[in-house]
Amino acid sequence: MNFKGYELDLFQSQAIQAFEAGKSVIVAAPTGAGKTVIAEYAIEKAIADGKQIIYTAPIKALSNQKFRDFSADYKDKIGIMTGDVIVNPDAPVLIMTTEIFRNIVFEGEAGRLDSIETVIFDEIHYINDIQRGTVWEESLIFAPQHIRFICLSATIPNFAEFGDWMRSVRDVPIETISESHRPVPLEVSIWIPGYGLRNLDFLKKLEKEKDSRERPKKGGNVELVKRLRDENKLPCLYFHFSRMGCEEYAQYFRGMSLLKNEERRRALELFDGMAAQFGVNVNRGHALMMRNLLKSGVAFHHAGVLPVLKEMLERLYTMGLIKLLFTTETFAVGINMPARSVVFNNVTKHDGISHRHLTAREFQQMAGRAGRRGIDPVGFVYACVDPRDASFEAVSRMLARDAEDIESQFSLSYSSILNLYQQHGDDIYTVCEKSFNTFKTIGQVDALKKRLKDIETELAVIKSEKCPEGKPLNIVESMSLFLSKRDEFFRLKDLLRKRNRKKRASMFKTIERINQLKDEIDELECSKCKLMKTCRSRAMKAKRYEKNLGEISSEAVEVENSQRSLLARRMGFLESLGYLDDNGLLPRGIVASQIFGYELQFTELFFEGYFEELAPEEINVLVSSIVFESRRGDNFKRIRDNRIAGIIGRAEGRIAQLRKMEREADLPNLIKGLDPKLNSAVLEWSRGCSFEDLKKYTSGDDGDLVRSFRLVVDFLRQMRRAINEPAFGAKLDQAVKLIYRDIVDAETQLRSELGLEKTID
Repeated sequence: MNFKGYELDLFQSQAIQAFEAGKSVIVAAPTGAGKTVIAEYAIEKAIADGKQIIYTAPIKALSNQKFRDFSADYKDKIGIMTGDVIVNPDAPVLIMTTEIFRNIVFEGEAGRLDSIETVIFDEIHYINDIQRGTVWEESLIFAPQHIRFICLSATIPNFAEFGDWMRSVRDVPIETISESHRPVPLEVSIWIPGYGLRNLDFLKKLEKEKDSRERPKKGGNVELVKRLRDENKLPCLYFHFSRMGCEEYAQYFRGMSLLKNEERRRALELFDGMAAQFGVNVNRGHALMMRNLLKSGVAFHHAGVLPVLKEMLERLYTMGLIKLLFTTETFAVGINMPARSVVFNNVTKHDGISHRHLTAREFQQMAGRAGRRGIDPVGFVYACVDPRDASFEAVSRMLARDAEDIESQFSLSYSSILNLYQQHGDDIYTVCEKSFNTFKTIGQVDALKKRLKDIETELAVIKSEKCPEGKPLNIVESMSLFLSKRDEFFRLKDLLRKRNRKKRASMFKTIERINQLKDEIDELECSKCKLMKTCRSRAMKAKRYEKNLGEISSEAVEVENSQRSLLARRMGFLESLGYLDDNGLLPRGIVASQIFGYELQFTELFFEGYFEELAPEEINVLVSSIVFESRRGDNFKRIRDNRIAGIIGRAEGRIAQLRKMEREADLPNLIKGLDPKLNSAVLEWSRGCSFEDLKKYTSGDDGDLVRSFRLVVDFLRQMRRAINEPAFGAKLDQAVKLIYRDIVDAETQLRSELGLEKTID
């Protein structure tokens, strides 16, 4: 089968044929195998048929990239909706983050999704993400049943199980297609600083040696990078799991000239041109550092870099003008920018709680960027292993062929619960039992019930056995009586031994009972039987089985009811706050149901009048306190306005009280406390200060500031939709204009890049 002049691989043809047959499709294939072709085919078909199709991506950066890529091919047929940007929302092809799609599903606007026949879920394995995975699951469960899905995923071991679950919650037939072959094979090597290229056996041996505990010399991976240069294995993506590390390594290799003179001239010319177009000041911060690095063909890329600057670097990289890019793992998510080589600075990372080894899935996701299809016969991957931190067992697991199973992260937010209760009432419990976790739980419960049945059958056999000596006795009954008397006898004897001799007189009744038990045991027919040992073993086995029956039965009930119990507690908590009652949602619940993320914080503060006394720029400050989460190590200047600081202080106290109530309801904390650290910067930005002047108020990275300001804008827009009050709406519109300007205005930048006119809200 051919598409766009290329002969398709078998798995691509199978997926397209299933799609043409009207089915939903789940495709699991290695990174770089060509899954996007399937999405492109569906998009072209939708445009040709005059139908609207939705393409969702896990992150805004990937959504923006897909918008640019598809716009180049399909012009005005492409639209985008994220929290930052709304362009051409009625276009045949609408790109959005998965959160936006989930929100549309729950908002339930009449007819909004009626004309949508197909939704593409890129990176569906994100369903395993602890923080955001529930969004994918909620979308698949609650989307209108006429919609069919094209789910594109990295390779996952429990692919068949995931497909079976989707069949259980979706009406449209589903075809599952798995591809394990990579068009460009990977050559994976282990690099140990000070020892060079080695294998797992050497690492195992090194673990036992004293010198493995010595700190490797700084720049221990320098020789590896030089080797890649000398062996013509560039461009290289060098993954480092800290921002500072990316920047330090890039600076270290600044003297390694990787560009020819003409390439250097072109790189700087393009960089300066894009900087002028997007209003990036090349004389400060990361932009200045990057311009100097680009002279050597080196750069760094992480979340702290301005979004527009990251996009400029991505363009230069795809043009072949960056040969060595130091980046954090976010670069591996969906962005189609392969390299000839991939290097892991280390195989451990800090996950916010502690240091841990990379999982096989994480390693495969990043390693999959090695090898450019049609250019490289093989992709080279180098895992740099510090033997003091990484164990042989952990590295072996990381390099395993099979990644870990994806697990359900289904955990309804308060907003989701309110929306579902509004639609389904008390049936919400049944509806919520459609989760992937419940599907797996049913399997667990079925397995537990089978064990129960097997044990009950064997127990019945044991209990029916008669005395092997031919006496009219039941083995279990007789031996159970014998064992109970024997156990009491030894327990009392032990108690007697532990008593002080002076107190033995007071143990007369105990001694009397011991003697009585001895006589009773001697009188039992089983006590002197030669086969007693065999019968005792059978009776003890029966006792063990009875104990197992109780434990397994309790486990089955707990597994079956765990989610229902948690949902009931959350419903009770919302009822106690006045968000719902037996008849449906109350005013607080109606507002909270339209806010996705921080819904209770906003609703409580809104109904208690906190927003009424604030001007637009002050509203931005309070919203920032709600949505902002500070990074450890960043410095912030306190807000000087005592009035605003007082209001924020009272708001902090109210939300702290709300969090306490949540804990007292025996619920895991979904309610985040307020974080006012960025307030001074937000207030000054809303009052018109320049982006450069923000450094007076915080040491945070430029990229973090832009992202935080855009989160404020996203939340303000949600507030605008949730509160139908003209005066308050006008105040919110003004608040958006104050903060969504210059380099923060993602929509203007995107439109400028594509030569589109800015719409006026």
